[in-house]
Amino acid sequence: MNHESSPPLDDANNNGKDSSTIAANAPTTKRAPRIIRRKKKGSSAAAADANDIPPHIQNNAQLHHIISTTLPKDYEFEIPKTIWRIEKSNATAIALQLPEGLTMYASTIGDILVKFAYRFHPPSHQGSEDKNDKPKEIKSLSILGDVTYGACCIDDLSARALGCELLVHYGHSCLVPLTCTVIPCLYVFVEIRVDVQHLVDCAKLTFLEEEKERQQNDNFGEEKDGCPGSAAPTRIIEALFMGTVQFRSAVVESAQRLNAECNSSSPDQVQIQCIVPQAKPLSPGEVLGCTAPSRLAQMDFQEAMSKTRRRQARKNQGSIPSEASTDETIPRERVMIFLADGRFHLEAAMISNPSLRALRYDPYSKTLTEERYEIVQMKKLRREAILSVRQVLGISPPTQRVDAVSGRVDSSTQSSDDIANSVLKQTSSRPQSLSDSSPPKTMGIILGTLGRQGNPAILARIRSLLLSYGIRSVIVLLSEI
Repeated sequence: MNHESSPPLDDANNNGKDSSTIAANAPTTKRAPRIIRRKKKGSSAAAADANDIPPHIQNNAQLHHIISTTLPKDYEFEIPKTIWRIEKSNATAIALQLPEGLTMYASTIGDILVKFAYRFHPPSHQGSEDKNDKPKEIKSLSILGDVTYGACCIDDLSARALGCELLVHYGHSCLVPLTCTVIPCLYVFVEIRVDVQHLVDCAKLTFLEEEKERQQNDNFGEEKDGCPGSAAPTRIIEALFMGTVQFRSAVVESAQRLNAECNSSSPDQVQIQCIVPQAKPLSPGEVLGCTAPSRLAQMDFQEAMSKTRRRQARKNQGSIPSEASTDETIPRERVMIFLADGRFHLEAAMISNPSLRALRYDPYSKTLTEERYEIVQMKKLRREAILSVRQVLGISPPTQRVDAVSGRVDSSTQSSDDIANSVLKQTSSRPQSLSDSSPPKTMGIILGTLGRQGNPAILARIRSLLLSYGIRSVIVLLSEI
């Protein structure tokens, strides 16, 4: 319909205004219509049903019997979920990738997958029916033998080179997104069940004995012994529970149990308040060798504790428990409690939080030990490496020095970012030490080829910066150093 030929507006609607005035005041452009998309009823339920394991796998008594008799009971390899993913993906060539600690179970897992996938109730796939109507089966199953240190070592490229259609990666979190892999991948965290109550008892007993010893050294125990009915603690422990992805459920459960026991009416000399920090996008309490929660010593612990109580109350649909003691006269100590069988992931947390005390609970030996890390020595070695690169590039070293005892740098010194920028800064003129008469220097660059560790974009950036200084580079491809 032509708007110019439309009849004029009614005078009552114009309120005595001229039509030309109304046209002048009208906006020249119309706002785009707002599109509101509503979810269809039952859409979320349909999505959940698509991910649910079908009964012919979930309720298979023979499958569960073989799993319970051939694999350790405390390890959750998610065999039914893996079989369903194989059938849903219509994959016949499978690759398994496990860390060294789990490779002993690789052949057993492979035998179970080959035996039960497509065997009992072959799924029907629309538009991809077999011409001969023969049931599918796993034709090839490959176990990748390269060492696997972490989730960044996921080797989807090698799996594709082997002709595999699905890669199952065990023992690590989803660090490399599934949208970035060249073939479909499935992450299996391998949840490990541990004795959580033993960890809770070890933590309580350790802090209680330390407090008793401290009181004896301060000649303070006699004064407190005279008040046996007092419910006020003499020390508050602010515990930060973390661990590897295999123990993430045990980490959360340990913190909840300690909070519940400390909120009980039984008086104790030491009160333990626990939270589970999170470094997104990782799950709460999860720590990787390259990623860990940082600045935990500066965080507002009481605010984080209040959020934890509110979250737990919403989950349990109950009332929010009473706040813990906030008496400022009670001394507080902030401690990291780490659940792992090694130090590799714990060191990442200690490097990110050098001022915090760290305790590690080994679920296999059932011991709680105090761990330390030479932060000063580590920073000294890294600084020496940076200065050696500055010397090669002909950049004068900074005049500031690092305190050999504390490892601290004066406020007037350069930060680590300043030093890195000065090393990689592209200058218009070449350094004096690299004159045209002198032969160009050559530096080697090692690119990790283990899974997805190496980053070609960073490699290209470093090569371009070295070239701006007239330095040749040689690329060395290594899976391990």
